[in-house]
Amino acid sequence: MISVGHKIMLTVAVVCAMLFALALFGYRYWQPTEQEGQGLIDFMLASAESQPVELPLCMDAITKERIRVIMYDALDEALKDHIAKMYEVWMKDDRGQPGRAVTGTKQGLKAYLGARVSVDKWDPPPCGN
Repeated sequence: MISVGHKIMLTVAVVCAMLFALALFGYRYWQPTEQEGQGLIDFMLASAESQPVELPLCMDAITKERIRVIMYDALDEALKDHIAKMYEVWMKDDRGQPGRAVTGTKQGLKAYLGARVSVDKWDPPPCGN
């Protein structure tokens, strides 16, 4: 009879031998050919040289105002979420509170007001037909 330790060692040896055999079998199979390697290099060079194309953003007045309303609604919702998060943190960890909550809320308000100014100034050109 073979002991448990010998069975484990035999299993490990068989598994290692199988992995080694698979590695030898697949070694040549996974090696790129010269042509494949060159194609990859050409693709990488072409990708590095390409410049992003920025499409002109144009829209009619009705669409512009609908998007502006969506932006304002998103800003309002984001501010509500941020302030709720400040209170959640306060309830979980009262170290340094309420100062930390006040600081986080002030930062959120500053970002909110700055974003509202940006939405107010946002004015994409009308599309020329």
